[in-house]
Amino acid sequence: MKATHPSKHQETMRAMAVTPKGVNMVEIPKPKPGQGKVRVKVIAAAINAAEDKIINRDFVGRFLHAKTKPLVLGWDFSGTVDALGEGVTDIELGADVSGLLAYTWTQNQGTFAEYITVPRNSVAIKPKNVSHNIAAAAPTVSLTSLQSLRDLAKLVKGDNVLIIGASGGVGSIAVGIAKRLGGHVTGVCSTKDMQQVKDLGADEIINRKETAYIHSKAVYNVVFDTPAVLSYSLSEKSLKPGGHYITTLPNWALIVGMVRALFSSKHCHFIQVTPQRADLELINRWLSEGLEVPIDSHHKIANLTDALKRQTEQGRVGRVIVEVAGGW
Repeated sequence: MKATHPSKHQETMRAMAVTPKGVNMVEIPKPKPGQGKVRVKVIAAAINAAEDKIINRDFVGRFLHAKTKPLVLGWDFSGTVDALGEGVTDIELGADVSGLLAYTWTQNQGTFAEYITVPRNSVAIKPKNVSHNIAAAAPTVSLTSLQSLRDLAKLVKGDNVLIIGASGGVGSIAVGIAKRLGGHVTGVCSTKDMQQVKDLGADEIINRKETAYIHSKAVYNVVFDTPAVLSYSLSEKSLKPGGHYITTLPNWALIVGMVRALFSSKHCHFIQVTPQRADLELINRWLSEGLEVPIDSHHKIANLTDALKRQTEQGRVGRVIVEVAGGW
C-alpha cells in the first residue's frame, strides 16, 4: 500500500485513507494473496479503539499498524474469499469468512477497503445464520475476551469474574464468554446499561456510579478491566490468592503491577490479541448458538468519518459497524 496513484495497467481497488485533514477515498493496488493466504472481498468491518490511538498518534498506536501512505485502518472483517494463494486447498472460492488482521507495527493493510489478504489460519468460515455485520463485529472483542479469560486467567467453572465496562465493546461479549467458560459473572456498568448487562447473562450487576466494586475483601478470581480504568495495584486486594488482573492497555501502571505481582501469588496481565483460526471457529460456533454481540450503529464506508466519531462518543453501547460492500 505504497502508491496512491497506481499504474492504469495495474488492478486497483477503493479504500478509505486517514490523513491529518480527514478521511478520503483513495485508489490503491488490489492485493494479491501470497503463499498460504487468501484474498477476501470485504463486506463489513468494525471500528475499534485502536483507530483512535493511531489517528491521534498515541504511543501505543505505533505498535498496532505500520505508518503507511495512504493510511488505511480497520482490523475486523467479514467477507467472501475471491482468490487463493499457493498451497491453500482447504477453502473454496466464494466461501463466506470472518476474522481480523494482526495488530502489529508491520501491518500495512486495513479492512476499510474493498479487498484484503490474510493468512488462511487467520480466518474462519462464517455460519450461515450469522450476518456479515455480526461476524465483522465479533473478532477483536471476542478473541480479546476468550484469550484473556481462558488462556491468561485459566478460568474454570465456578470462578468469580468481575468484568469492568460490561456494556462496552469488549466487556459486553466478555460477559457471554465468561458464562460459557463456567464463570460467575459480576458486570460493572452505568445505570442506563444495567438491564442490557443482565440480559447478556451477568449473574450480578454493579452500578459503577453508586456502588464500589473494588474493595479490600478478596472475592474475585479474575478482574477483567476492559476499558483499562483501574490498575493491578488498585485491584490486588479484591483478588483471591492465585487471582488474575487483566487489562487491555499497556501503560506505566501495568509495569508497576507486573513488578508487584512478582512478589505475590496473584497475577497481572496485558492482553495482546492474536488471530487464531481455532479461536475464530469457536467464536463463530458460539455466535451461531446465540452468543450476543451488541451493535451500536451501522455506517456506510463513505461515511467512515461519522463511524470513527461515534466510536469515541459517550453513550455508545456495543460495536460500530462499517458496511463496506455497496457503501461507497
